[in-house]
Amino acid sequence: MEINTIYQSIKNWKTLIDSYQGGNEQSGKDILQFLNQGTHFSVDGSEVKEWKKRLENESDKAIHVYTGIDNNLLKFFMIDSKSDAAGDFSYIVVKDFNRTPPQAPINVTTDVVSEAPITSESAIYRNFRFNMYCSAWIPSQKTEFFRIISVPFDDYERMQLADDQHCTSFFGLTNEAAENSSMQDYHLEIVTVKDIGVNSISQTAENYSTPRPPFTANDPVVNYQLLLKSDAYI
Repeated sequence: MEINTIYQSIKNWKTLIDSYQGGNEQSGKDILQFLNQGTHFSVDGSEVKEWKKRLENESDKAIHVYTGIDNNLLKFFMIDSKSDAAGDFSYIVVKDFNRTPPQAPINVTTDVVSEAPITSESAIYRNFRFNMYCSAWIPSQKTEFFRIISVPFDDYERMQLADDQHCTSFFGLTNEAAENSSMQDYHLEIVTVKDIGVNSISQTAENYSTPRPPFTANDPVVNYQLLLKSDAYI
């Protein structure tokens, strides 16, 4: 996909959010439809391998997952944090948000080799929470609606995928701060599992992802050059 098309796609998502924040309730319904347009996207081992090369010698490694709309379809644009901060857009991975059942990886066990943050049961429940309560969650996020989700590179590297293998990423809603808190305290995350099928799921899953905005002093907007370029695109 050409870079100008990516700029426009990311800006299309911003335009929809701006409309909703400006009081257009139909735009909120449109956001819900886009977020329910698919169920997941997949990341290949060859993509993880390329990110690893690009993030070599970096102390803070992340993959920035930008949300966009292209031809009325929700898309995700993935770029490593080092390239994004440098404004190097030579390697952007474009992902469709689809409902095609994920294919099982080749010759893998159901365990992630190193310790992962959450169990398969927690991954399933967080995804269930997103699917069940997304319509109630959207209005609670109206003032600072997400445009990017920053995923620690470790989430993908720990999968130890061969080039021809893949892992599956899907949305979840979580709040690790407190029990029984209000809907506005929940945030969107990307949960990733190595293996998922109709009868089984990996025993563990990765989930240390963070939505942006809000941007922080430790992770300022200047690190997201693709966002700034897209916002300025005419």
